[in-house]
Amino acid sequence: MMDLMSFKDEFVSQCRNALCESGPFDMEIEERKISKAQRGILNGILFRKEGLECAPTFYIEDFYQAYKSGTSIADLSHNAIETAVQSMDLAGTLAQDTLELIGDTDNLRVRMLNIGRNKEYLKGIPCHELSCGFVYIAEIGCDEYGAVITDALLKEYDMTKDELFDIAINNTAKGFPAVLHDLGESVMGDPEDCVNLLEQPSGRAPAGAGPGFVLTNSRFFWGAGALFYPGMISRIHELLGGDFYVLPSSVHELILIAVDDQDPQQLADLVRSANRSVVRDNEILANDLYICESGELHRVSFGGVIPQCGDYVC
Repeated sequence: MMDLMSFKDEFVSQCRNALCESGPFDMEIEERKISKAQRGILNGILFRKEGLECAPTFYIEDFYQAYKSGTSIADLSHNAIETAVQSMDLAGTLAQDTLELIGDTDNLRVRMLNIGRNKEYLKGIPCHELSCGFVYIAEIGCDEYGAVITDALLKEYDMTKDELFDIAINNTAKGFPAVLHDLGESVMGDPEDCVNLLEQPSGRAPAGAGPGFVLTNSRFFWGAGALFYPGMISRIHELLGGDFYVLPSSVHELILIAVDDQDPQQLADLVRSANRSVVRDNEILANDLYICESGELHRVSFGGVIPQCGDYVC
């Protein structure tokens, strides 16, 4: 079996051959290193067509996994060409949609990333610092489609970075409101049918709720950042009756547990064990345990010593 680089050379070669045999003659393949959020630097292949700025992009690493599972390089290359050709019309539509969205501040929104896991990706992207090495980045979005705001694109909006994030954060909190579910109820049933405890009257969570809770947003996608919506930490502090631990279960949601009678070392071990065995690598938010004390987020230390971690977010 080929290693990744040998596979890349053979795969790209066969893609070019397949393109010459059956694809459009005005389509070209370009190889490029691409930085992706949560995935790092990947080997990308771009399918370009004259007059079209938006190019369908695939990643060698994804095809390599299929190759290791038994799919032939010939089949993979033909599938890539077929998909790229079908995507050209869509790419043109998305490119036009992006141009139409620029300047429309109603389409600005945010999502949260960990700086330690995305250092290369975040170069040239304006960030709004949150706490413990977490940041918001902004994007223009329509439904599931989103394009990240870069430093260059920010100039198109003729606004400051602070103005950008004020609008984007408020849009996100309004368009994708936070939801807080009882952990047991969420695991046993359909999350969409669970009671959103944030909609309960002011005061403590109902009797019997907890001790664990799941915090995400209304679309259950990139929902971990809901913790930093305006006023959210104070509201959760009220519901849980005091300080609480934050387990970064993924970029999509957090698990919150009231501090009372909890062993932080066991909780930290749980986070790292889940990241090794359950959570997809590109969905890992952090390998550490956090605590919200007096309205502020901190990375947990044991006996005054901050534990060794892989992210070094603080």
